[in-house]
Amino acid sequence: MTQLARNICAQLAPLPSAPADRIELIPVGPFKTADSRPVFSLDHPEDVIRNSLSVAAGGVLPIDFDHRSFGEKGSTDSRAAGWITGLEADGGRIMASVEWTAEGRKALEDRSYRFISPVFKNRADGQVVLIEGAGLVNTPALPQLRQLASKETLMDPIQQIAGILGIAAEKPDDIVSRVKALATAETQLASIAKAANVTGDDAVTQICSRLTATAPDPALFVPKASFDELQTQFASLAKDIKDGKVEDALEKARDEGKLTPDLEPWATQLAAKDLAEFEAWVKVAPVRVDLGRRQLAGKQPPKATGDTLDPLERQVAARMGVSAEDFIKNRNAGQEG
Repeated sequence: MTQLARNICAQLAPLPSAPADRIELIPVGPFKTADSRPVFSLDHPEDVIRNSLSVAAGGVLPIDFDHRSFGEKGSTDSRAAGWITGLEADGGRIMASVEWTAEGRKALEDRSYRFISPVFKNRADGQVVLIEGAGLVNTPALPQLRQLASKETLMDPIQQIAGILGIAAEKPDDIVSRVKALATAETQLASIAKAANVTGDDAVTQICSRLTATAPDPALFVPKASFDELQTQFASLAKDIKDGKVEDALEKARDEGKLTPDLEPWATQLAAKDLAEFEAWVKVAPVRVDLGRRQLAGKQPPKATGDTLDPLERQVAARMGVSAEDFIKNRNAGQEG
């Protein structure tokens, strides 16, 4: 049973009509108060019990009215409503054995006071280290503790649950959301505990211990620094390979006469981004410049002469916007030089 379930069951159980000599004093584990203070936790009940009783005057802890004897020094009202003679951890609570004074018992029987409120010391992290006593109050900081005296009807269960969760009773949507979240977490924890084959209230501790105690297999892992360096080297190698393939594809397209200078920027960008797409374009692209004269098994074709242009020269002249006469003139002048 979870802490939340214990709290709710404790609230909904029949309440005594007369003051009991054994009462719930403070929750064990993490708990919230009804005000805005941070979460407290009492994780070592046996140590707290031993330390509290060892420093108590006469071995008993006082229960007063409204914490008056624990207030500022000089308080004139330090009457005891009862004395805590013993403490015992019992499930999710520390139980207190109480000897009520006549005045304290009468206050409870008359319904002048209804709740108990523990007085404790805690560290900066909220861990409870000492119980100093308690007080009879009507506005408890821990409404999840059972009432010391009851009416004919029970306290509104919504108010009780709200107190357990540390949420205002006027915010029912927040209460429902929190309960659903706790129920989901409980179901998930049960599944994990079953898979891990662990039982008991310390299932979370057992699972965490297993996770932190298991050392990784060095045969299955490498240092992250080495992995990052290898990944960088691989990326560089992959880039070099890709760049080489891109240049080879561009050169092939040039040799086939399908890639002319005016298409170079576009073709280079396409090949670098998607080489397969560029190669697909090359397959269907028309020959824009007839370079057949260059394919002479490594031999240079004879220089063109005369007053006519061959097909390649005509294509080049047309793309350059040069007339045939000017092209021939420039060509022949270059050959003469």
